[in-house]
Amino acid sequence: MRKQLALPALLLLLSNIVSAQQTEYTLSCSNAPLLFPKQTLSLDLKDVDVIADHSESQRGNYLLTGNAALTSSKYYLSADKIKINKTEKTSKASGHIKFQDKKIMLTGSKAVIKNQEGKIHSVFEQVSYHYPETKITGKAAKIVNDGNKQIFNAITYSLCPIGNTDWQMKADKVTLDTKANLGIAKNVTIEFMGIPIFYSPHHEWTLKGRSSGFLAPSIADYTESDASANKGYQLRIPYYFNIAADRDFLLTLNQVSTRGSVIEGKYRQLLNKGRIEIEGHYLNKDKIKKDNRWLLNTKLDLPLNSKTQLTVITNRVSDQKYFKEVAHENIGKTVLMSSVNMAYDDKTRNITASIFAENEQLLSGNAEYTRAPEIAINKKVIGLNGREVNFSVVSTKFKHANTAKNTGTRTHAQATFGRNIKTNAYSIQPKFTVSKTKYAMNNTTDQNRSIYSFGLDSKLLLERNVNIFGKSTVQTLTPRLAYNYTPGKDQSALQNFDSEKMSNSYENLFSVKKFTGLDRIAKVNDIVVGLESSFIDAKSGDTYLTLKIAQARHLSNTTTSTEGTLVKQKNYSNIITAADFTLDQFTFNNTIQYDPNSKSVVKSNSTLSYLSNPRKFISLTHENDAGKKTAGIYGAYPINRKIHIFGNINRSLNDSTTNRKTVGLSYESCCWAIRLAHFNQRTDTGNNDKVTKFEFVLKGLASSDATLAARLKKEIPNYLANLDN
Repeated sequence: MRKQLALPALLLLLSNIVSAQQTEYTLSCSNAPLLFPKQTLSLDLKDVDVIADHSESQRGNYLLTGNAALTSSKYYLSADKIKINKTEKTSKASGHIKFQDKKIMLTGSKAVIKNQEGKIHSVFEQVSYHYPETKITGKAAKIVNDGNKQIFNAITYSLCPIGNTDWQMKADKVTLDTKANLGIAKNVTIEFMGIPIFYSPHHEWTLKGRSSGFLAPSIADYTESDASANKGYQLRIPYYFNIAADRDFLLTLNQVSTRGSVIEGKYRQLLNKGRIEIEGHYLNKDKIKKDNRWLLNTKLDLPLNSKTQLTVITNRVSDQKYFKEVAHENIGKTVLMSSVNMAYDDKTRNITASIFAENEQLLSGNAEYTRAPEIAINKKVIGLNGREVNFSVVSTKFKHANTAKNTGTRTHAQATFGRNIKTNAYSIQPKFTVSKTKYAMNNTTDQNRSIYSFGLDSKLLLERNVNIFGKSTVQTLTPRLAYNYTPGKDQSALQNFDSEKMSNSYENLFSVKKFTGLDRIAKVNDIVVGLESSFIDAKSGDTYLTLKIAQARHLSNTTTSTEGTLVKQKNYSNIITAADFTLDQFTFNNTIQYDPNSKSVVKSNSTLSYLSNPRKFISLTHENDAGKKTAGIYGAYPINRKIHIFGNINRSLNDSTTNRKTVGLSYESCCWAIRLAHFNQRTDTGNNDKVTKFEFVLKGLASSDATLAARLKKEIPNYLANLDN
């Protein structure tokens, strides 16, 4: 039968009873069971569908018995018996209760629900609850809601599938006070495989937002990267302070057995559309070096107004070997940069400006010039039919840690006139640039340079329908022809602050710019010929194969060297080829530079990958950079549904040494996981930095070492390090 009943949202509170503890987690639990078959809610926003074997109605009261069920657009309720007292606005359900809304599913033995002064009061007994989307599941002897507070007696909580109790959290009593935004738990125990691993007699937390408390500790062992090769362990115990809604502080005790106790702190605060972060580490009296050692990182992002942004970054450590000997991470860092940048961007008038200054701390290698400061301004003028003019001025004061180096101020003014002419059949992009550079030097003669450049890049846009691999495919064919010209000038008297030869690549061949920075502008008189072709799925738009090849014909036999002098060059550039192939689970990427004079490959980079899923893939790499050859292999492989191995090795083929090596093993059940990983990285001193990390995860609750996932993402591309997925 169908009746419109006066049920004033009697059961809607159930979606809020446990939601204060709910968090968003995605677990690798396929085909997880439900409490009961999921029901389809009504599309009718007003009426309630009522089904029962028997129904009685007397003076506005209803009694539904025998497979009684209520279905609305917001919830589903079934029970052996449902009594509805319309006068007292009370409903009582008993016997095999099933409840479902858009978030939660629930079963129980008894339920009493009352609407009192606009608030829902309820009591549920012998409850089992489950969130299908987030996989949260648990039981409670009784759930009482007085409209402001929810009280759970004898509650369990877990993210394991229904019927699986590998881990669960138990509490004698949990009170959720939504008005005070406070949760209180009494006698909390976390069990793993039936064994208690954590106990707290009293625990409080905020229902919305974050709360203070200990985070999961982490442990790792390592080998000292110096010649002593001493072994040690690293134990980190973090405590989180939720100071306010817009600020927090993480305090960590990092016990490094061979060095001592490191106190680490990280403060974060949200500002008006900005933020500030301050991180500091301090080790009092290193056991080996007997020195105080520290780290300080700060970052300030502050919008001064709608168009101006201030960014201040500071990175400093006490000594060059801090990362290798104390932190045991980021050992490949060679320099730490600190900077101040104020950027202005007026999009309506196409004006950008910035003031930038930087300072470096050298950890290894040679010092570079730093900008202190650099002032830049750019104005773009957009005309009709693709016409565009860019005016820019950049003035940079260069400093160097070595006082014997030449220093000074370089001011570079430039105007670029361009146009983009494009149709469905072709595109033409002419560009003309004129610039003037002035050097005001501190300890040598001032110099000036005026120069211009011209470039013309053209493409034909062709395509046809072809059938490849049994699929309907569109092949694009793009012949490309460019001409670039810059007159030659001797620039050997100009100081070189920041210019280096750009590496040859397909796009760089078509560019008139051959140096990074502004100190060197290369002599160019080139005709560049290229060809591009792509094969694209006609339905999905996925690109299966892209091929590129290009070569430049040098019309001049001289060009500009890094020293600024004119030197001889070959008639033709190296031939640049690139290929990117993707078919189902296979990908192949390859770039080659071929020297037609020596008839040899001078540079290449290749990667061949098979990717079935983030736990089953393999990639092979090979790189040849002017005779420096390296090869690598990385990937992951499942031994069975729960265990997989992963690894990465990169070796130098010239001297048969291993640059990096990572090996690991992971066990993942549906609701908990463990992972063991060993890292071995060669340092610039020829020694090896070795670290072994262990991670234990109760999925949805805590990880013993969240830093392990971050490192694996860097070491093993394509590996999904997050054990919650």
